Amino acid sequence: MDLAIIYELRANDVKEEDIELIMSRVKNRLSEENIDKELVKLGYPKIFTVDYSEYDNYDYSDSYSQQNRGNFNDLD
Repeated sequence: MDLAIIYELRANDVKEEDIELIMSRVKNRLSEENIDKELVKLGYPKIFTVDYSEYDNYDYSDSYSQQNRGNFNDLD
């Protein structure tokens, strides 16, 4: 078993019996994506991967950041 993965699961409060179940399910196809799929099936949030499509809903505009950027003189 990969101790770093187990450490991360424990650090994120995954129950020991769930860790054993997850590791047994992914033993032949060990990857971050597969571990996260198993976590989600058991009701845990993803730990190892990020779904960047969730961030597409935010509208970051350069004009907004230019207008609201602070000035060195503002610190006085």
